[in-house]
Amino acid sequence: MGTKDSTNGKRKQPEGGNNEKEQSSTRQKRAMKQERQSHRRHADAVVEAKSIWNKLRLRTNTKEETSAMADNLMGLLRGKMVEVALQHDASRVVQAAVQFGNEKQRREIAKELGSKISELAKSQYAHFVVLKLIKYCVRDDEAVRLIVKSLKGHISKLAVHAVGARVVELLFSTFPPKSTTLLKQEMYGPQFTLFTDGALSGGTAASPTLQSVFKTATPSQKKSALEHVHGLLQKGIDKGLFGFTYYQSLFCEYVIAATPNDIRSIAPSVVDHSIHMLSTRAGARVVAECAAYGTVKDRKNIMRSLKGYTRSSLLHRDAYIAVLRLADVVDDTVTLDKNVLVELQENPDAKNKSDSPILDLALSETGSKLFLMLLPKNDEARLKYFDPYELEVLHSNPTILEKGEEVPTSKKNPDTRRMELSQHLRVSLVDLCQKHAGELLRSTSGGKVLREVNRAFSNAEVIKSIVKACDEKVDDDDEKLPIFEDPVGHLVVKHLLTDDAESGEEKEKSNSFSTLLYKKFKGKLMSSIGTSNRGAFVLTALAKVDAVKDDVIAELLKHKSDIKALVDEHQSKKAGFLALWNEIQPSTK
Repeated sequence: MGTKDSTNGKRKQPEGGNNEKEQSSTRQKRAMKQERQSHRRHADAVVEAKSIWNKLRLRTNTKEETSAMADNLMGLLRGKMVEVALQHDASRVVQAAVQFGNEKQRREIAKELGSKISELAKSQYAHFVVLKLIKYCVRDDEAVRLIVKSLKGHISKLAVHAVGARVVELLFSTFPPKSTTLLKQEMYGPQFTLFTDGALSGGTAASPTLQSVFKTATPSQKKSALEHVHGLLQKGIDKGLFGFTYYQSLFCEYVIAATPNDIRSIAPSVVDHSIHMLSTRAGARVVAECAAYGTVKDRKNIMRSLKGYTRSSLLHRDAYIAVLRLADVVDDTVTLDKNVLVELQENPDAKNKSDSPILDLALSETGSKLFLMLLPKNDEARLKYFDPYELEVLHSNPTILEKGEEVPTSKKNPDTRRMELSQHLRVSLVDLCQKHAGELLRSTSGGKVLREVNRAFSNAEVIKSIVKACDEKVDDDDEKLPIFEDPVGHLVVKHLLTDDAESGEEKEKSNSFSTLLYKKFKGKLMSSIGTSNRGAFVLTALAKVDAVKDDVIAELLKHKSDIKALVDEHQSKKAGFLALWNEIQPSTK
């Protein structure tokens, strides 16, 4: 009998008693499991195949050993592939046969699975076999044809199946578009599966899209296709398939082809999942269109979804466009600032709290687009910063149809909205330019931001910081070039001077960039700026500013012979020196 434990009044069991019972119970369970498995079909073959699989997956095997074991495995599984693949604990051996087999063996497996591949693709365990086939057969044209043929007629169902969606995802991302054209067409409706000559993709290797389908479709076919795709998308929403690339691409095709009212009707189902859609260009386009045509409530839900991810979204190669579109259409700028923009004014780097919190955005090609959209005061200056795709997404004045009339989805004047948002960011932008003028000058994106901040706010401290950065000394062992010789820096300075020349303000403006720059380098324009071809371009721009023009040319004329010598000396790179030489010529007449 056990002894009584004085601490809790319970009797202690003899040492090892519990352990023996546990071991006995484990042995019984194992025996029962083996008994059950022995009654399954192909039990002996599966047991032996598992033994081979355990050895086959070792990384220490030689090529010869792997090949021999793969041959043995194929011998055991031949004729039994489908049944074994559907067994939850045996599917792995068929996967191993695909992974470690040669091209001929993989093709044989694809043939044996044949028409059952679509069924396997929906199985929780067997679908891994299909994934292996897609991954390892991509270079075998015959195997690709077999897999595609077996999936034909089933893609629409697999695309919205909780398990099958994984197969569709890998299929479209792995196989060449030309081989999956027929499968892609199934997503537009059964009527489009009749086209087998690539007509819907323009006869090219590109995958068909709703837009290419609509080029040759009748109005009734267009309506039918949109309804079919809408049905697939709705099922995907119910299944939570937002993270799949093919689903986002199909959704993007839909919002491009659908009417604004159709987009508004489906937007409420999407906006809460906005953050999951931003991983691809197509998904970001969907969120952008939902922001453009959605209701005020939809836009608030997008803001809520993006909260905490604004910075990372702006720095993402695709997601940024959705944030730009949101900022371009929201009327409640105060709410946008509190939920989205406020994150940008918090420093993400705890180690460098002295840095501006928006430095990384300003230096980023995508992050800087937010500032370049808000700061310019006219469309001409703003539009030059965006490529055709961005301009297409950020098209002005989105409208929907209400009672037969086009009604704007935003009420606030765009210029008013941009002014309000730029004011929310003003302190951060000015602080950025004061602290990091040198870094911005040497950055293509940062230089654009610096220029627009100077244009928008004309802050005296910012101008002083820029001039100071222009006069920074560079060590000989430093990889950086002086600003006036830097391939980006000299252009930014030149553009700042051009802005002064085109401003048309009073001649004697004492705090303008051109005036302060001239004062800083007065008496040493040639020695500090004009020694390089790039620096000569800067001096040429400085000589065009009315506020300092006379003084600059007067000083340059003292170095007329030096400038002429530089023109003659630099035959290959003399455009800057030649422009400077021509600029000072009128004063000699």
